[in-house]
Amino acid sequence: MSLIHTTLLYLHIALGAVALLLYWLPVIARKGSKLHINAGKVFYYLMLIVSGSGIVMSLMGLYDPVSIYTAGKQMTAAQIERMLVWRIPLSQFLLLLSLLTWVTVRHAIGVLHAKNDRSMLRRWFYQGPVLILFPTALYVAYQGITVGMPLLIIFAVVSLVTASTISLYVYKKEIKPRAWIIEHFSSMVGSGIAVYTAFFAAGGRRMLSHWLPEQWQLVSWLAAPVIGVTVMILMTGYYKQRYKAS
Repeated sequence: MSLIHTTLLYLHIALGAVALLLYWLPVIARKGSKLHINAGKVFYYLMLIVSGSGIVMSLMGLYDPVSIYTAGKQMTAAQIERMLVWRIPLSQFLLLLSLLTWVTVRHAIGVLHAKNDRSMLRRWFYQGPVLILFPTALYVAYQGITVGMPLLIIFAVVSLVTASTISLYVYKKEIKPRAWIIEHFSSMVGSGIAVYTAFFAAGGRRMLSHWLPEQWQLVSWLAAPVIGVTVMILMTGYYKQRYKAS
């Protein structure tokens, strides 16, 4: 199991690094251009692999954290116990973040295919991950309150809002003309928030530990959602006017 986890981890890191950079191509490219479409497609498939591997690794870490995170290390029982105190909640957080990434990036592309015909978005294999996001977020919020980890609570709320917003878009009786454009844009921003937060909270944590004291690392982890939400609010109004989506 440790070998499978390690293999997935290297794949996750490599493709995640590419996705971090590639994310900006469809953002800055002219909307509807060949570069925008092709870069968006590559980013979409990369993120499915990255978030999918993140879900699998997180579940493996929760199922058998001792063998996964102590493989090849000489640790006493007390050290293992201290490690599990923060390692298990972190795995729960990464599971939620991976699921959130999967849901948002699929929704971003799904609304492009569906446009005004949302029947395909109501199929069980599409809505399943969105519905799973609700209990997962509630459980992670409970764990965050229990162990006193604000990051878990914040992203549990973000996940609940995201799942609710997607469900409202999919199931409400009528939507405005071209509303799918705004939904695509906001979901892509949401996937960017998730991937950059995952980087700073997991992969970038060791790098940040050399520069920032522990109490300030939370600020860096929250930078992506704060900046992303701000951009989403500002640009949503712009795109609504440009594409007459309201």
